[in-house]
Amino acid sequence: MLPSFYQQILEKYLSNRQLITLKMLVWGLQIQKEVRIGRLGANLPLPIQENSRLLIYKD
Repeated sequence: MLPSFYQQILEKYLSNRQLITLKMLVWGLQIQKEVRIGRLGANLPLPIQENSRLLIYKD
């Protein structure tokens, strides 16, 4: 996960929800050998517009 030094600093600037999302993103990047932006956007509960997803999937 995140080193405690970074986590302490990020806790000052990010909300709890943002910090959890960042931790999930870092965890996902650490365990995956290849990450596609489209797959990441499809699986994260973030408000991504449909037009943006379509452009990502054309890669």
